[in-house]
Amino acid sequence: MKKNVLVIYKSVTGFTKEYAELITQEMDGTIMDCKNVTSETMSKFDIIIFGGRMHAGRIDGLKQTKKLFLHSNASHFIIFATGASPNNAKDTIEEMWRNNLAPAELTDFPHFYMQSGLRYEKMPFLDKIMMKMFCSMMKKKKDKTDYEKQFVNIITHSYDISSKTYIMPLINYVTSLP
Repeated sequence: MKKNVLVIYKSVTGFTKEYAELITQEMDGTIMDCKNVTSETMSKFDIIIFGGRMHAGRIDGLKQTKKLFLHSNASHFIIFATGASPNNAKDTIEEMWRNNLAPAELTDFPHFYMQSGLRYEKMPFLDKIMMKMFCSMMKKKKDKTDYEKQFVNIITHSYDISSKTYIMPLINYVTSLP
């Protein structure tokens, strides 16, 4: 049975949009930028998949999209977040989920993290300044962990650690829905 899927994204530097496009292709779904979505739009679909970037501990666009979902007739709400942290940064990723979802939502809304990278050339000016300040602070920190040392090295420049393989847990989850 074909799933009726709407993939919604909020993307700033392009990584989230790219993942949303891959998911849409795999699911044979419909894709929309979150600024064009209403609860009425969502009501035409059974499964809503929302993606946003992890930014300063928050997932861009999640709060508004979640509110629209709760006012729709859609059956399932699935979330994915993209970010510069590698997938093995489990503590950072779990903390991000706890900062964005209430305890009940952590179990009610399936959620997936997909590492992506940094694109300084597409980043808004204030985000660039924040990243430069954060990088400077991290460089000055004494007694850095091995992870922090690695992190300082990679956030000084643009990089891409995204991969189509990172969408597969989400695809497998949606495929398993009745």
